[in-house]
Amino acid sequence: MNERMKILKLLEEGKINAEEAARLLEAVNESETKKKRGFFIHGVESFSDMMSDMMGSIMSASFKNHTETERVKASGKKKLQFKGISGDLELNGIDTEEFVIRKDGIAKILEEDDALLVKTISGDVTIDVPKKIDLEVKGISGNLILNNIDGNIEVKSVSGDINGKGLSGTFEGEFVSGDVELEYERVDGIKIKARSGDMVLKIDESVEAEIEIASVRGRVRCELPLKNVSEKGNYLRGILNTPKSKIEIKNNHGSVILE
Repeated sequence: MNERMKILKLLEEGKINAEEAARLLEAVNESETKKKRGFFIHGVESFSDMMSDMMGSIMSASFKNHTETERVKASGKKKLQFKGISGDLELNGIDTEEFVIRKDGIAKILEEDDALLVKTISGDVTIDVPKKIDLEVKGISGNLILNNIDGNIEVKSVSGDINGKGLSGTFEGEFVSGDVELEYERVDGIKIKARSGDMVLKIDESVEAEIEIASVRGRVRCELPLKNVSEKGNYLRGILNTPKSKIEIKNNHGSVILE
C-alpha cells in the first residue's frame, strides 16, 4: 500500500504522468499477486485485483479537472458509479435530477448510457444525487455516508466506517474492516458479508422480511418481534411479519445487532 500511495502522490504532484503511474502500479500488482491469496472472504475479490481493476479504470482517463464544485445536469440517469482509492465519500439524496459534486482532490466525471461515473484517486467527495437512484460504490480506504437514498445500493470496501440514514430499497455489501450502521425505512432485500467490524441495522417493525444473522466471533442480538425463531450460539433466524424480502448478514469478527 505504501508503494502505491507513493506512486499516486507522484502523479498528483505532476512528477509522473498517468501512463507512467499505470505502468508502475501494474508492476506492484504483479509482484504482490504472487505473495497474497484469499484476502477477501466469501467471494469478495482480492485487494490486488480490486486495486488493479480500479486503477485501470481510473487511469484510462486523463485527470485534468481540479474544480472544487461541479454541477452535472444529467436528467434520466438511473445509476451513480463511484470508484475511489482514498478519502471519505458522502452521498445525499435530494429531490432533483441534478448532481452536485464537491471535492478536494482530482476526479474524473463521465456519462455512460443511464449512469454517471465518478472516479477519484484521493480526497474527500460529497455528492448530492437524485433521491431515487441506484448506487455502486467501490473504495479502498475511507468512510462512507449515505443519506435519504431510495434504490439499489452495492458497496465494496476495504476499510472505513459506513453510516446510512433514511434508506429504502436493497443493500448488498462486502467489507474487510470498519463498523456499519444502517437505518432503513423500507427493505426490499439486504445482504452483507464482512470480515471484521460491528454492525447495527435499524429497521421499522412494519418491514416484512426473513432474517438470518451469523457471526463467527461476535454477539448476535435482535430487538425485533420475530416469529418462527431458530437460535443457536451466534446464529439467529426468524421472520418479521412475513418473508416478503430477505435480510442476510454474515460477519467473521464483530457483533451484529438488529433494532
